[in-house]
Amino acid sequence: MKNIIQSISAFILTIMLGIGLWGCADITIVETTTGDANLYSYLLKYPDKYGDFAKIVEKAGYDSFLDAYGAYTMFAPNNQAVQKYLTSVGKQATSLTKEEAQGIVKLHVIRDTLTTSSFKDGKLPLVTMYGQYLLSGVSNSTAGSSYTLNRQANVIETNVKTGNGMLHAVDAVLTPATKSIAELVAANSNYSIFAQALRETGYYDSLNVLNDNLDKRFTTLIAESNTILSKAGYTDFAKLKARFSQTGNPKLKSDSLNIYVAYHILVGAKYLGDIITASSHLTKVSTEPTVVSSKLDGQTILLNDDVFNGVREPGIELVRTESDNTATNGVLHAASGHYNIKLRLPTRIDWDVCDFPELKKLSAYYGKKSYSFPVGTVIQDIQWANASFPPTYVIDAVAAKKDYLQVPMGVPSRNLWLDMKTPIIPKGRYKVWMCYRRQRTSNSFTITCTGAIDGEVLTRPFLFIDQVPTLGAGELESLGWKIYMSPGTDINMAGRLLGTVDIKTTDRHTFRLQAINGTHSPNNIDMIQFIPVTQNQISPRHLPDGSLINE
Repeated sequence: MKNIIQSISAFILTIMLGIGLWGCADITIVETTTGDANLYSYLLKYPDKYGDFAKIVEKAGYDSFLDAYGAYTMFAPNNQAVQKYLTSVGKQATSLTKEEAQGIVKLHVIRDTLTTSSFKDGKLPLVTMYGQYLLSGVSNSTAGSSYTLNRQANVIETNVKTGNGMLHAVDAVLTPATKSIAELVAANSNYSIFAQALRETGYYDSLNVLNDNLDKRFTTLIAESNTILSKAGYTDFAKLKARFSQTGNPKLKSDSLNIYVAYHILVGAKYLGDIITASSHLTKVSTEPTVVSSKLDGQTILLNDDVFNGVREPGIELVRTESDNTATNGVLHAASGHYNIKLRLPTRIDWDVCDFPELKKLSAYYGKKSYSFPVGTVIQDIQWANASFPPTYVIDAVAAKKDYLQVPMGVPSRNLWLDMKTPIIPKGRYKVWMCYRRQRTSNSFTITCTGAIDGEVLTRPFLFIDQVPTLGAGELESLGWKIYMSPGTDINMAGRLLGTVDIKTTDRHTFRLQAINGTHSPNNIDMIQFIPVTQNQISPRHLPDGSLINE
């Protein structure tokens, strides 16, 4: 009995030590259940490397918290890095205030376990406890290549597994951004015309606030310098206003100058690495949901570089060396040329339904091996009727990008419906194709489904177990069939026409998969295509590596 009471007392003490460390943050603290050294204990275990950072952790009051059970990533500055930083600010570890120490530690800790597989050219997938993203990259020198963070530190030791997370050693103390996006623009004299445009339209104020809600905090601004604007004929703000402000009141959302500025503001924190991973990005234009397109041409990142009806519309380049500037509330990029809003014509969308953040964060699985989402999983852009039957991520060598999403549909059990948010689709009229991996396991497992866009039910029901008829491409299309993969001989990689839909606004929309009868079957969604009715519905086809081929 005495041992039980002692164990309970120790458990309660662990909880009490963690209370209040991050204000109102939703942090679960339980007793350590692993024999491995946790993050703080690991720092103490190697005082010759991390003893100075351990003192900062203790000064912050986070020693107990970072020794409790959990899943975290710590970027630990070594002793030399800490001493260099303290010298630069004229302090000792013991003379730091508690708030200063907390700010340092928070910027170096992420609430999840990240290995170097997450270190790509762009921001890390999760925000730090400080509330800012860290920018990762690669530095090359005669000594070799190394990962970098925030262009401030090299990662000198990686993937050190501890009892409550992952530790990476860095050779410098990271420092946070201190200016908002608006302040970054105002501080650069070569942005004076654009800064005035921000003020006149009212966007300077909105880009100068720090929203407490992390989901709404971050935005991205693509600024045009005085040099760029002068080349376009706008040598001062008066000329820019005279050209764009047709109402004389730039604060009106319908004013063309307001629209011009809003078109340069993207929703969310989008570093260059984020921009090139999506084909379009929603802007702050409020008169109608409007996107800017993006593409990677070699090492060049281009905006609004599009081909419509066989004619290329040249875009503008983002200046790499002047972009990826972190602000307290987002990121600032530099455009290499002047650009204005353009009406988006309908364009083909090949929607990879496996491309959603919660899955891509699973670096051990995404693109590598199958994963069954646990019961109770919450996915931001996907909802399903029966919480007990979440979707499964499946690796398959013959599918597009070698993966698909298996959805357990069924009447009356399993899921009667599944809702997914589409990518941004430009306004227009489209044919909608369900592209799936046929997998028949039993004659009794058959289910008929329909698709719907924003509540509008598409006209053609279908079965996931049906295979493509053995007909020519033209005959197949006339019957609402196609083979969307190349080589186009696998009748199990089926494309079914669900119907035609009018997309009334350029925006993300809701696609619903609805079960209407039958028991259940393996429902393997590879992609959903939205192809303008005036465009070729058959070509190009997909290769398993994700590339396209015209045939």
